Amino acid sequence: MKFSPPKGAVCALAVALLWTGSVCLAQDNSSTNSDVSALKTQMQKMQQEYDSQVQKIQKQYEDRISSMEAEMKALESKADSGSILNTRVLTDADGKEVSAAPTLDESFLKSLTRNFTFSAYVRAGFQFNGNGGGGNFNFSLPDFPGEGRMRLGNENDTYMELTWMQAHMLGDSPDVMDVSMTFTPAIRYVQNRASFDGHNNITESGNDFDFILRQAFLSASNVFKAAPEITFWAGQRFYDRFNTDPEDYFWLDDSGYGVGVQNINVGIGQLNIAWIGGLNANDSSPGIGTFFKHTFDVRLKNISLGPIPGTLALVLIGNYEKGGTFTQTYGSNGTVDGSFQSQGNVFDLTNPVHTNSAWGIGGGAIYAVQFGPGGANNSFTAYALFGRGVTNFGSGADLGNVQGAENLFLFRHPGFTGQVNVGDALNHGFTYRAGFQFYFAGPWYHSAPAPVVAGNSKDGKSVAPAPAPPPGQPWFSVALFGDWEESYNGFAVGGQTGPGVGLGGNVVGPSEAIVNKIVSGRVHNVQFGTRPAIWFADNLALQGQFAAQYESNNTNGSGYPGFGKSGWLGVFDVGPVIKPKGGYYTKPEIRFFATYAIWSNSLKGMATPTQEWGPPFQPPYNGNTNHGWLFGTQVEWFF
Repeated sequence: MKFSPPKGAVCALAVALLWTGSVCLAQDNSSTNSDVSALKTQMQKMQQEYDSQVQKIQKQYEDRISSMEAEMKALESKADSGSILNTRVLTDADGKEVSAAPTLDESFLKSLTRNFTFSAYVRAGFQFNGNGGGGNFNFSLPDFPGEGRMRLGNENDTYMELTWMQAHMLGDSPDVMDVSMTFTPAIRYVQNRASFDGHNNITESGNDFDFILRQAFLSASNVFKAAPEITFWAGQRFYDRFNTDPEDYFWLDDSGYGVGVQNINVGIGQLNIAWIGGLNANDSSPGIGTFFKHTFDVRLKNISLGPIPGTLALVLIGNYEKGGTFTQTYGSNGTVDGSFQSQGNVFDLTNPVHTNSAWGIGGGAIYAVQFGPGGANNSFTAYALFGRGVTNFGSGADLGNVQGAENLFLFRHPGFTGQVNVGDALNHGFTYRAGFQFYFAGPWYHSAPAPVVAGNSKDGKSVAPAPAPPPGQPWFSVALFGDWEESYNGFAVGGQTGPGVGLGGNVVGPSEAIVNKIVSGRVHNVQFGTRPAIWFADNLALQGQFAAQYESNNTNGSGYPGFGKSGWLGVFDVGPVIKPKGGYYTKPEIRFFATYAIWSNSLKGMATPTQEWGPPFQPPYNGNTNHGWLFGTQVEWFF
């Protein structure tokens, strides 16, 4: 900033000097030219001194301004950085440094949480069956993929995820790497759901209460100054997973422990690359240790389709599992090979199993579009995926399939002892999937989506509520969905058909002889349905879900009459709900439900698993009946 001397002062000085000189000349006309010259010299000297003083003041002023600007910039950098590591600098709620001792007020608390966000997902409730007893089961087919079940009025577990997210751990200055942390523990009640009993008063095997770590990872952006959007991550996380929410069916879920980079701009879209590992520690090999699966996941996302609305994502997945001979297993407080095994101890297997190294390759495409208000409340998603070998769109190790191939050999050779070689059975498997989900909230009276509040999302979907409709207008929402899968695990399955045995050894199926049976490992599955909701007040609605499932060649539940057979299931739910207007994803919901299910005679005794799939299956609907009821209430919310 430049300093200019006051023009008025200069003019006044000049006028005064000239006036003084004029008076002197008028009084003494005899003054010589030398006096005039002297006077001019004096004026010039005064002007020089004045200019010198002005320059000096201007220099001091500019230096002071520069110093203040530098100090302000330094303070702003400290205040804006928001680093949780810079504990020596106290800031107010706006991020500005304060020197006084803080007081425990709202402003101070905001300063501690300025870069912290918290989100949660919770569901809890009770249900009872049509005979008046406890509803410690759900209606679903015994071997359906992805543990999918129709959710509304049909979830018999209490589940909670709590997510902490800390942003800008090193500060948000453009000069530093932008590091964020995400941590998600989960709590669930399983098995008998006797939540009001003491933890040791469990009437069934297994623990009633589980603590699970779902996410613990760091992400770092602004690593490259020329491309700050490129983000590196490492740890355990939900990795860009996709599900059909009304079915609780995750058709693409490579979540797990790994490392990756995302948001690489390649012109036509953003490139994401991840390397994820999964292990199964049940059995151990002296050569390789426990079974381990590598997943290499490459995705090209947000591809524009020109005049067609929405975006396309392309997926490429490769997998590898090192082969070996597994000779030992870890005890689990149960009996294996006829001998009791205490938990944590290592035991030799009567039948060691060898598998060759397994490979897999697959991928597909996902199309998604959002329209109208409310984010994902008005959206459409379609997908098609294929996988060969051990590419089954999950990151978990496939030791269960190795053991399944071993069990087939032992089923064909009863009494055999020694090593079983399953060879490259896993490489013969495949998984094909396709499906869609459509969510619509109406009426359409507003074209712009509502803003999304931080943390207000479900599996990466924006779920901001739509604006309230004009008074007097009706409001409704509907979800339509469908999924198809054809899969083969690489080998046939050996088992038995018969009456089936329930808890306590009671026969729960028809009185028919137990017969050995080998069925194909190839299975077809189809499911589809709808969930409508109609509001008759601002926060009161009538909601329902109507869905059907079909599976061929049931490979789960050896010993039950439905083993190796095909069957279908229909689930119908209706009830009032306390729920804000908006759409399918608008939460919270307080539900009251009545759920009716009916299934084919071929799956009698096999459509009421205790957990998300079976066996075991629970009374009273595990005998000859082919239908049943569940009643209850449930709350579900996320933010």
